[in-house]
Amino acid sequence: MNVIDLIKENLSMVEVLERYTPAYISHANLKRKQFNIRCPFHNDRNPSFTVYKTTNTFRCWSGCNDGKSGDVINFVMLFRNVNTKEAIKILKEDFGLDFLGGGNLKEWQKKRAFLEQEVALKKEANKKIIEAINALKEVDKSARVKLGTIRKIEDLAKMGDLYHVLSQIDYWIECLVEIQCIESRIHTFQEVSEFLQIIKEGEGV
Repeated sequence: MNVIDLIKENLSMVEVLERYTPAYISHANLKRKQFNIRCPFHNDRNPSFTVYKTTNTFRCWSGCNDGKSGDVINFVMLFRNVNTKEAIKILKEDFGLDFLGGGNLKEWQKKRAFLEQEVALKKEANKKIIEAINALKEVDKSARVKLGTIRKIEDLAKMGDLYHVLSQIDYWIECLVEIQCIESRIHTFQEVSEFLQIIKEGEGV
């Protein structure tokens, strides 16, 4: 069996999609022999990218005029715009497929288990960050509504507090979306969690 066949045998489309794209694949999808998600190759409003678990392949039925389809190697070739040799190299490095070059299979299995755990943790972290951003947007919306109701001079101090909250929310959202440093994002997420807890206990801004 050659390297290409070994890669196809040891890596699933689901694993490759979860590592290289923001595609969300639910547990319901995993129970099906085939399922659709939004295509990572074009602006896909309606899921037109089919994943075939039985054959470990994919196909776009909509916006990709050249009918993008293939296996895990083809996907990386298209997604990274590289040739077959480079795609194989990327997959071997990213998934720790050292045994394909004569390494130890058991060692690779350990690495793979670690990588799967790492991907799962990142997926869960991204889910929590998205939830935090949505919660901040709700607080932002509530604060702006309250700003619109302030009419009295004695409420000017409250107006200043609300503007401070809006400025802080903008900063947090920017950090959660833009910053690539994991430590910084974790620190920001902790600050946001504490803020949202205070808001919850105080029943609003």
